Amino acid sequence: MTDPQLVQTGPAESSKRGEPARGGGDLRTRLEALELENARLRTALSDACPGHDDLLTVTALNEDLRAACEALERSRAAHADSERRLRAILDSAVGHAIVTLDSDGRVTSWNPGATRLLGWTEEEARGRGVAFLFPSEDAAAGASDALRALALEDGQIDGERAFRRRDGRDMWGAFTILPLQGGDGGFLWILHDRSDERRVEDAIADARRRASDILNSIDEAMVALDRDYRVICQNRRAEELVRRPLSELRGRQLWEVWPQLVGSDVEAACRGTMADRVPACMEKRFDGENSTLWLEIRFLPTPEGVGCFFRDITTRKRAEEEARASHERTVTILESISDAFYAVDHDWRFTYINRKAEQVWKRSRDTLLGRRIWEAFPEVVGSEAFEAQKQALREGREMTVEVLSPILGDWVEISIYPSTDGLSVYFRDITARRQAQQALMQAKEAAEAADLAKGKFLAAASHDLRQPLQALLFFVDVLKPHVQGSQGANALMHLGRGLDALKELLDSLLDMSRLDAGVVQPNIETVPIGPLFEHIGASYRPVAAAKGLEFRVMPCDAAALSDRTLVTRMVRNLVENALRYTETGRIDLECRQAGGGLLIEVRDTGIGIPPDHLERIWEEFHQVGNPERDRNRGLGLGLAIVRRLSQLLDHPVQVRSTPGVGTSFVIALPLGRGVERPSGPAEQATAGRGRFAVVVDDDAIVLLGLETIFRDWGYEVLVAGSADKAVEALRRSGRRPDLVVADYRLREGRIGTEAVARIRELFDAPGQPPVPGLILTGETGPECERDAAAHGLGIIHKPVTPRQLGHALGDLLGVA
Repeated sequence: MTDPQLVQTGPAESSKRGEPARGGGDLRTRLEALELENARLRTALSDACPGHDDLLTVTALNEDLRAACEALERSRAAHADSERRLRAILDSAVGHAIVTLDSDGRVTSWNPGATRLLGWTEEEARGRGVAFLFPSEDAAAGASDALRALALEDGQIDGERAFRRRDGRDMWGAFTILPLQGGDGGFLWILHDRSDERRVEDAIADARRRASDILNSIDEAMVALDRDYRVICQNRRAEELVRRPLSELRGRQLWEVWPQLVGSDVEAACRGTMADRVPACMEKRFDGENSTLWLEIRFLPTPEGVGCFFRDITTRKRAEEEARASHERTVTILESISDAFYAVDHDWRFTYINRKAEQVWKRSRDTLLGRRIWEAFPEVVGSEAFEAQKQALREGREMTVEVLSPILGDWVEISIYPSTDGLSVYFRDITARRQAQQALMQAKEAAEAADLAKGKFLAAASHDLRQPLQALLFFVDVLKPHVQGSQGANALMHLGRGLDALKELLDSLLDMSRLDAGVVQPNIETVPIGPLFEHIGASYRPVAAAKGLEFRVMPCDAAALSDRTLVTRMVRNLVENALRYTETGRIDLECRQAGGGLLIEVRDTGIGIPPDHLERIWEEFHQVGNPERDRNRGLGLGLAIVRRLSQLLDHPVQVRSTPGVGTSFVIALPLGRGVERPSGPAEQATAGRGRFAVVVDDDAIVLLGLETIFRDWGYEVLVAGSADKAVEALRRSGRRPDLVVADYRLREGRIGTEAVARIRELFDAPGQPPVPGLILTGETGPECERDAAAHGLGIIHKPVTPRQLGHALGDLLGVA
């Protein structure tokens, strides 16, 4: 930087720059005149004063005077040369604006660099106050005066700020301001244009901000390390995860921040990435005092060192562990059932074969897994069994077929379940059943065996139809805590109602025969009518609204003595009947006390019933105004079932109707206590609290559903496909079960009461009550009920809802 002393021009400053200094020539002329005068004087003195010493003195003085004048001339010439060199230096500094001011802040000098950077010429700038170089708002605020005052106080100031150019644009400049020494107390200002550098710096800062925003927006935590493994930055997600701010971590080595990493595989991976410049990825588990954290950690080489990216995957790892445990439970079930089972992928390669299939095929699964089904068993090609499997896979629907096995040569029942992975296939030998069916067909030809054949057929149909419906009812309830959001919950609710309706339809078809056979035994209890009405209203109000009908359900706080399930069936059938035959208006459901009893009335504004049909409506399949047998109006069984239930329960039903006006059905019931039976036993039974339950069922789907529902209730569960497997497992564990739930009809002609009896024998001890047992069955005949009663077992008929199962367990366990 130019020395400020150099800009002081001394005595020559008053002369115009570029002109020679005046005074040198006059001095020489006077000197010559003086020498002439001295010569004249010496002559005169010599003539007048012959004293030689005085003359010599004067002569010496003249010589000194001449020498002094020559020295002065040389000094002035050197000063002028110095001033020219200084001016040349200032004029050549075109990259800097160099400006001098007087003590009042007016411009006294202006170099070409100032003209180039700021735009004003020296003539335009000289004499103006320096405030014209500042933006208007800064000039009005007195910025120039403040800077000069600060320079006087500090001796020199440096900084950066905005300056205004002649064309009105701003220039970002770096400046130095120094007070001039001596003279009138002016200032030297040196300015350098940093506009381009500032734009680059702003761009860099903006890029850094954007990069920081990007890093803060990702869901991965990021910590950046330098080559010495010191933390240089972290994003917001990392700060949230580690709960420590960057100011606390910056400059510290990774091992200082997390000493538990020293010597770990995490440290090895980080150092490997730093040394080899190769990315690394790993999953790491961290166990705390009361928690476990899983992190996915990735190390990426960066120009500065290493970037550490980590993500919380605890939820995913827990889901994987649960899925693995679920898979293990499923495998346990598949290995314990008495059905043969195998799974194939979309290329028809075996992916799983259970032990029962090995036994049936007499082939080791190790020799079959991974092979295509026709490679292992060429005889299946073109068979009915294989064609059914191809159809199920092609159409994506479940199928159950009975075919002659091309592998075994016997009749088998095959249940085929397509999935995203391929097919799951269950099969069982039904040769004996086919023979029994043939014998049944022959027996039905004989009139005396007709009733027996009908009963067997209904029993088989009830069991086979109720099994899949039973599994669906269980899994709907299991899904409830796992469905998120109102939309999913509503969909699941409607699915449950649909299954309830399907259960009601199945029960209607099968229970007609049960009612006729006299095998239905009512369970009389106090039934609050209010909850019954609320349930029916919730079920049928959407149906009524879809037809444009108003469905009014009046509040009722009374209770009746009846069978909860059967009286609900009666009211449902009457409401469904009203919905089928009412096109406009409304349907009313209400109750009232009369004559010491309770009346339930269903009224509608439908088509009415002609007088000659008032008795015929109770017949099976008779429907008023439906000659074309429109199935949208039902099967014509609803009122027939109402009549039979009315007779069974001794609940008389009266009907009044006016054609074109409407119909009223009134059920008369005995009045019960006004309180509902406490729900505590069912609630306590469904709160398993670690109780040990044994479940025996030969249907894998129902078995899986029962296991899932019991586990959700908090039970520890042992599932088995047969009594032998259950007994074998209990012998190994030695643990006495708290209850046993068994299907009645098991494989190979075995029954559930036998299974419970064998389990009880294992743990029979003097003075100790037998293990509680519950028979879950789809049988419709009296045989099962008599057998269960003989063994002191509870019984419940499929399909059963989780709520019904909970009440049955409450009664069985006697909890209060």
